[in-house]
Amino acid sequence: MSQEQHSALDAIFKPKTWDEHIAYWISQLASPPMLALLALVLINTTLALPTIWMWSSVYLVFTLVLPLTYILIQVRKGNITDIDIQLREQRHRPFLLLIAGGILAWFAMILGSAPAVMTTIAGAVLIQSLCIFLITLRWKISVHSATATAISVLVLKVLGPSAAPVAISVPLVAWSRVKLRRHTPAQTFAGVLLGGSVFLAVLLLAPAL
Repeated sequence: MSQEQHSALDAIFKPKTWDEHIAYWISQLASPPMLALLALVLINTTLALPTIWMWSSVYLVFTLVLPLTYILIQVRKGNITDIDIQLREQRHRPFLLLIAGGILAWFAMILGSAPAVMTTIAGAVLIQSLCIFLITLRWKISVHSATATAISVLVLKVLGPSAAPVAISVPLVAWSRVKLRRHTPAQTFAGVLLGGSVFLAVLLLAPAL
């Protein structure tokens, strides 16, 4: 590992100033798994569709529990530096597992006649995951920023203007990632652009929402 990589990892594990501590907790509380879980709870509670909780559970198993379990095992073995997977080169396999789980969950929803809103969300996340994976092969894009933006678009679409305050999460997450030196401003901006464009396109075309 290079000296530059060591310095970057020190910024992750050892926040020193008050603003670094704030950035650290924003980054943790607004991590992609936490935001995804919160969004599903809000949407399920609001729509209250038959079987939506069951299909949400199935989806979370394939796209959250399994990939996260794999990451934790690899962190424990020392094959991955941290749960955020700071080093771009270590992100390939976890993303492949996420994409595989997303495909399986999406097909299961189609075959099982899941609520259309769940199938739409699963499809949008799958498209975004594929885009992030392809970009990650050559360049490090902010998954945190992409997820925060995508979920803001989704929640605003489902809940309407009353959910507008959720949009504040986007600049806060982007700031936290730059402050902790986990991403450059360009990488967070690219994440915002990707997450917003993918979900806007899917939700505008999808009759389910």
